[in-house]
Amino acid sequence: MEPFRPFTLTHGCTLLCITVVIALALRRGIHQSNTAAPTPFEHALAFINLVVWIVAHGWWQLPPRFDPVTTLPLQMCHIASLIASIVLLTRHPVARAVLYFWAFALCTQAMITPSLVEPPNSGVFWSFWFLHGFVMMTAIYDIAVNGFRPGWRDYGIACAASASYVALTLPVNLLLGSNYGFTGQSRPLNPSIVDLLGPWPARLLLIVPLAALAMLVVLLPWLVARRVTTKSTARRVPV
Repeated sequence: MEPFRPFTLTHGCTLLCITVVIALALRRGIHQSNTAAPTPFEHALAFINLVVWIVAHGWWQLPPRFDPVTTLPLQMCHIASLIASIVLLTRHPVARAVLYFWAFALCTQAMITPSLVEPPNSGVFWSFWFLHGFVMMTAIYDIAVNGFRPGWRDYGIACAASASYVALTLPVNLLLGSNYGFTGQSRPLNPSIVDLLGPWPARLLLIVPLAALAMLVVLLPWLVARRVTTKSTARRVPV
């Protein structure tokens, strides 16, 4: 089969399938009888994701596929997928904050301009889309079903987590010549927003503030909604 390319029929059909799966998960989650604590359905989703994650990344660590420059599970979406399972299993506030901002502000780029060339007859294709789709599904599920509403504290947590991620991956990239987190010297496999940021290392000065700005953008709707709700409530209070 032909290699995968962004903005093709294959890409569009894949995103459509992920959308349908997310809708089915939301429907199932909303109709649960008790969502005060993590439910059996959420546990099942989390463990399925963990199994796929372990199998997929374990496969890459075996010879002759292992290559520390490309196969270590250090991309942000790799870590976000693990955090998604933690969210479903525990609803921990730190995990929820990081998942929301990483999913909507950063991992969406992996859905729009995926760094993928393997075609649909490859297991790599399916594991890539499963794990990335799971990140988006869980982030949406946490809002629609479990009522997560991000605020400034969550934004600060996500920024701190992002800074820690860069502090971890940048030395690895410098040591190995890799490009985990797209802070290394090489370019993604397919065209992406990174191509617009100029040459390395100058683009490092743009990636971090742009990530913080993107996370701020996905916070703004909730700040506006809270402000509108507060004003509406104040007008209804009798004098």
